[in-house]
Amino acid sequence: MSAESRGDRDPARRVPGKRPGSSSVPDLGQGLPIVAIVGYPNVGKSTLFNRITGRRDAVIDPFPGVTRDRRMGQAEWGGRAFQLVDTGGIDEADPTPIGRQVAAQALRALDDADLVLFIVDVTTAPTAGDLEVSDRLRTARVPVLVIANKCERRELELEAQGLWSLGLGDVHAVSAQHGLGIGDLLDGIVAALPDEDLSPREGGEGIPALCIMGRPNVGKSSILNAILGEDRVVVHDRPGTTRDPVDTMLEFEGRQIILTDTAGLRKRGKMREDVEHYSQIRAIQAAERSDVALVICDATEGLTDADLRAVDSAARAKCATLLIMNKWDLAQPDLDDITGELRAKSRQRPPVEVCSAVSAEGLHRIIPAALRLYERRRARIGTRELNEAIRELSEERPGPRRGKRRLSLRYLVQVDESPPTFRLDVNDRTLMTRDYGFWLENRLRRRFELEGIPLILQVRDRGGG
Repeated sequence: MSAESRGDRDPARRVPGKRPGSSSVPDLGQGLPIVAIVGYPNVGKSTLFNRITGRRDAVIDPFPGVTRDRRMGQAEWGGRAFQLVDTGGIDEADPTPIGRQVAAQALRALDDADLVLFIVDVTTAPTAGDLEVSDRLRTARVPVLVIANKCERRELELEAQGLWSLGLGDVHAVSAQHGLGIGDLLDGIVAALPDEDLSPREGGEGIPALCIMGRPNVGKSSILNAILGEDRVVVHDRPGTTRDPVDTMLEFEGRQIILTDTAGLRKRGKMREDVEHYSQIRAIQAAERSDVALVICDATEGLTDADLRAVDSAARAKCATLLIMNKWDLAQPDLDDITGELRAKSRQRPPVEVCSAVSAEGLHRIIPAALRLYERRRARIGTRELNEAIRELSEERPGPRRGKRRLSLRYLVQVDESPPTFRLDVNDRTLMTRDYGFWLENRLRRRFELEGIPLILQVRDRGGG
């Protein structure tokens, strides 16, 4: 059997120059149909999500229960775009609190879905767990495609047809890991989607992307849930509950915002398993595609070295940064001390907000503060203002000198934004010291309200003097 007849076709051929899901954040298209992936734990849901979206955001592992939250990514096939939602496994026999939360998240995805992909492992199915999920889907009042996953051999494709007995309609034999049958599956998805809404709509350009970062168990997911007013992500008092970045669209005062929850950042030597290692990578990648990082700290422990490392991680990702002291209802450390330590140890010098995810104290200030940073990250500063600033700064602290030559600041201009990037012309760039460069950067931050903003200062020789 040829690869073409089995549906093993490269999605890039169907949409020239674009793989499914190749769009960057924001990737939660408003008004797009929603396709939810559901199934029993460890049947390959995240592998299929990665395959269709062309991304590697979802952490996959042979151990069941790795995916816990709903995750979204955008995909496109044959000119038709849709949102794909990855969910944790539905195991209604799991008595643990976290197991119940994971199942609840997956079942909630059914309420929003226009189409459901029910994945079954053809090598073991149908199990009692598969039958429980199929019973749920028969009453869900949403179209369902049954996906027989792990069909790497011809005899398994024949086995897959036995899944018609589930009474859910069409069965698609695929191998998510090897990409077999994905083209035919995508044809089936597009055919089953509701008619496209061709009315004009907003979205995409100019949507602020915020990510929630921090060390484990400081309340990142609790803060996200409190802001949204629903249990959007799984919250548990065991560190490391969140493993995949979780994208959520929020409307705030008529404005669309993307909020991304990430796994806790650990010190490299303390990662206990491969899943944690890849979760860390996903968290950093989430910061790299975001505009503002909300770095969450535990007020009962004060500002720790791990918190400062999280701030530095956001800065390296060129994210604007807002430091948030959570659990303020339990402890109130001295904010002047925290601000002073940030100024001494953090190059980006982020502003600080306080809140409690439990009591809701201070939560109303978080999004407005993040949006202010988003706007400052995109701001343009006039050349006249910049050159007035460097003239006054060079008078306040003349440049370093070597022998008879002293550094002279000639001209400053903003050459880019998001993050703001400035080019400084000097007489001799070899005279610029690290200390003086940091001093200039900090003074510019203070003068132009760029605290917490990644500021890039490029130094160029202009000759003379």
